[in-house]
Amino acid sequence: MPKSDYSIDLIKQMAECDANYIRLLKLVPEMSAYLDRSFSDIALTDEGPGRAISDEEPEKALEGRVTRFCLADYDYMDRVNGPVTVEIKILEAFKYTSTLEIVQKPELTQWITNPSMLVRVYHDASTAEVVSYQGHRKLKPRYAKPNPEMFHSDEKMQVNQFLGEWLTHCLRSGISEKAPELIHY
Repeated sequence: MPKSDYSIDLIKQMAECDANYIRLLKLVPEMSAYLDRSFSDIALTDEGPGRAISDEEPEKALEGRVTRFCLADYDYMDRVNGPVTVEIKILEAFKYTSTLEIVQKPELTQWITNPSMLVRVYHDASTAEVVSYQGHRKLKPRYAKPNPEMFHSDEKMQVNQFLGEWLTHCLRSGISEKAPELIHY
């Protein structure tokens, strides 16, 4: 019978997800409109493919927005395809939740498999958690050892920690396409 000696540290997991929410707000400042319901300001400054604002669903104005960051540190890795960028796209936008797709481009198959994940953002709880990583959905909070998929006992925690590290790297060395001269620290 498989055993699991891993116990879930809910406080640590929630702290990581809350920190990821703060990191995402720094990288995609338009998402702060969900906190103060200021979608009309976004419509006035909209340059992207956001939708028109309606009275019934103003949060839909952010659907389809893409934010890109060029990672200056990795430009040397793949000179054939150009610099490495991280794209954060708002796939779905609702009153209290949003779904983001975060991908790294171009494919660096010679070196690694590029990270790709779906992140569910809960604006009312100010938290963000990974719901899909590399196409694997429904991450369990705990896996037995051994398991057929070869997941770690704390796979969900590790994926959320990786998201935090990835977003922190974007904040430190990423250069936004919207303001190329601005380097986030």
